[in-house]
Amino acid sequence: MSTGSMVEKNFLFRVLFVALFLSAFGCNNNDTEEPVSVSRGDLVSSEYLSGYTAAVVSGILKAADIEVDIEIKYDVDVYSVVYLTPGKDDNTLLLASGAVMVPKGDDEFSALAFQHGTETRRDLVASENPMVVAEGVVGIVSASAGFVTFVPDYLGMGISEMLHPYLHHRLSAGPVLDIIRAGKIFCEQNGITLIGDLYLGGYSEGGYVTLAAQEEIEKLSSFGFELIASSPQAGPYDLTGTVDHYIEIDEYPEPAFMAFLLTAYDDVYGWDRINDIFKQPYAAMMYDLFDGTHRIGEISSQLPSKISDLLTESFIDGYKNGTDTYFQDAVNENTSLDWCPKAKTRFYHSNADEVVPYENMLNAVEKFRENGADGIEMVTIDGLSHGDAGVVAVTGMIEWFDSLRLERR
Repeated sequence: MSTGSMVEKNFLFRVLFVALFLSAFGCNNNDTEEPVSVSRGDLVSSEYLSGYTAAVVSGILKAADIEVDIEIKYDVDVYSVVYLTPGKDDNTLLLASGAVMVPKGDDEFSALAFQHGTETRRDLVASENPMVVAEGVVGIVSASAGFVTFVPDYLGMGISEMLHPYLHHRLSAGPVLDIIRAGKIFCEQNGITLIGDLYLGGYSEGGYVTLAAQEEIEKLSSFGFELIASSPQAGPYDLTGTVDHYIEIDEYPEPAFMAFLLTAYDDVYGWDRINDIFKQPYAAMMYDLFDGTHRIGEISSQLPSKISDLLTESFIDGYKNGTDTYFQDAVNENTSLDWCPKAKTRFYHSNADEVVPYENMLNAVEKFRENGADGIEMVTIDGLSHGDAGVVAVTGMIEWFDSLRLERR
């Protein structure tokens, strides 16, 4: 799979994409021709980004003082991909981007999709530079262990210029399912053999997105992969309980998270109620703060840590007493614990997490077991902050997935 052939394929994909859309929208003088359809998960283009030897991958882990009990075996090639996924109205297909990490060799490989945590700067994604973002490094390490790894940027990130639909179930899950579909096409076109088994994982927002994607995959009668295991980590799966917690506490260390959620929902649901939700001067700042050019820490530094200083009294009172239900209804809609996971599912969360309440894991596990799921596990990380626990959770995930993969060989 040479760089030259990939450039040629990239050009052909772009030409084909333009041709498809010209046909689909009737820009053709021959009225007798049938329009060519396009589908979600179609691969639009791919481009080679970089390559890493197994020795370099081992060196990266050593330099970061990260120990992971897997065999770093394969050299890795990284590609950016562009694909189609539904937008807010579910009928319009949008361009989305992500990265595909490919082990180099003639073996047959398992597939893994890894979902990244909260990011607000659009270009800090694996499809731009995998070595400057955590999910890019995770993808390279897992690929070196033998997984073809798909890393979606999400809508509103990478090449997508809409406001990121933060913690919206359908718009979070869709880009994951569709990068897997597009990644399968990429592998077929480039002689990469996939076994057909699939693993899902992600941390923080990525934990929420992973569980949402798992639910959507398990609803389908056919997906093209067998989902073997899922590892949601430190995510706000119980979104209702998480928002209740945010509203009640006196101060919150990352006020940008709550502001991001409310601004994203205002956009997705078309409320146009920013001035009802946020106090000034913050209401006037929200859409600019989340325009894709600022990092989460930069945004938090411009917001008050007290929720009561950020949100209007009428909004808080209406949420608490149930008289203004538009936000509560949206939160309930995107809290998706009323289903029964089929695949093995292992949660990770620190009991000292100061950003995403630890109760999210406890509530999700309790609910799923009540619903009849028998493959649910949870791992409590003791005493680490949200950020520090991420390394423990992700390395544990990779080791677990690798052990399951080897058992199936």
